[in-house]
Amino acid sequence: MAKTNYKSAKELRAVIAQRSASEKMNAHKRMAMLFDEGTFVEVGAYLHRKKTELDVASDEDFEPVVTGYGSVGGTLVFAFSQDFSRLSGALGEMHAKKIVRVIEMAQNSCAPIVGVFDSAGAKILEGVDALAGYGSIMRALSCSPELKKIAVVAGPCGGSSAVIARLFDIIITTENGSLYIAPSSVLEDKTLGTPKKLAETGVSSFAAKDEAEAFDLTRKFLSCFDEDANSGDDPSRAVDIDGILDAEDYEMRDVIAQVADAGTFTELKAEHARQMVTGFAKINSRTVGIVANDPAVKGGKLCPCAIEKATDFIELCTNYDVPVVTLVDTEGVAMCDKAEMKGISKKLARLASAYANIASFGVTVVLGRAFGTAYTVMGSKSVGAGVALALDRAKIAPMDPVRSVEFLGAVTDESEKDAIAADWAEKFASPLEAAKSGHIDDIIEASELRARIAASLEMLTF
Repeated sequence: MAKTNYKSAKELRAVIAQRSASEKMNAHKRMAMLFDEGTFVEVGAYLHRKKTELDVASDEDFEPVVTGYGSVGGTLVFAFSQDFSRLSGALGEMHAKKIVRVIEMAQNSCAPIVGVFDSAGAKILEGVDALAGYGSIMRALSCSPELKKIAVVAGPCGGSSAVIARLFDIIITTENGSLYIAPSSVLEDKTLGTPKKLAETGVSSFAAKDEAEAFDLTRKFLSCFDEDANSGDDPSRAVDIDGILDAEDYEMRDVIAQVADAGTFTELKAEHARQMVTGFAKINSRTVGIVANDPAVKGGKLCPCAIEKATDFIELCTNYDVPVVTLVDTEGVAMCDKAEMKGISKKLARLASAYANIASFGVTVVLGRAFGTAYTVMGSKSVGAGVALALDRAKIAPMDPVRSVEFLGAVTDESEKDAIAADWAEKFASPLEAAKSGHIDDIIEASELRARIAASLEMLTF
């Protein structure tokens, strides 16, 4: 039987060092993977669970969770990692106490918190004390929305643990991770809760192939907010995107790559609702959130999932006090039974509200089509944009040109409909009309896009 009662701190530290050197994945090894070499400082190492008359000897006498702080890319970060190799990572009162303590330390230091989830569930012998432990973690995470919170799901994350993970801003899954309320044994679709399905449904922000990639993604995400890093990219650099925009179904990511500082765009939830693109980038070395329609996928239409994806991201930017850059080119709002059944009107209302409550001013640029409700809720000046720009090729109107001429009865010969619609668009959907009313601040050339966004951000956040 393994030894369970350590007589000195020195003896316990020796065991911890042995675990860190072990080939088997455990919490100490994960901390070494996450933090800059030699910077991790463990806290609460001597806290251990309550004993019960039914307790059996375990391989160690301390909690199956490691907590502490250190440097990640030169930035102070706090973290906890559950350890399935000890008691299956079971959570009890002291386990929760350690996690709450490190969350509070992160809050006090205004530093990010990384949580690694790998637990089979609660310590059932602790009864309601274990359940209260889950609640205390939920409360601690909910009290500081501005705290940057990254969850790495490296193993089982079910029931109350899944609720806790969903309180994190960013969720990264690994190939061995699973997140669920109901286990697969009671579900008809056994893929629910798997990394692939979590990415497709927008539960996770990234799906990593293994833990090494998961921690690389964690470091990449944290680097988005390193304001001391200078990208060295000229903010006035002209962009060559006319060729991209000439295609009706162009890839918005190609435009973003040119507008953002080189190599800085980090997309979130890329596998979910692909007609909407969201992510963080740097423009003139300033961190910004990007929200954009993607014409290459379903015409960039605003379906319920795409709307919700954009809304959640804008609210995240508001919590982080990060300005939002919105790039608009969409066929409009999805109009079908399924969208209505999913409450699309309420989701559109949430999106408008998110833009109206942006903590940092936003910059919106209409690149192409922007009609009706889609124009209004996609960060228009009327709902909250600090600066609203449009390319000279943009089309802005209450209704798209074809539907407009049909509604007005201007088409008597179907063979002439396209020509009539084009003429109508030239006269009534020009960005010049919006600019005359003050709803567009300026009409710009495509080559100016990066420079004008950078200048607007500089002015708004001065």
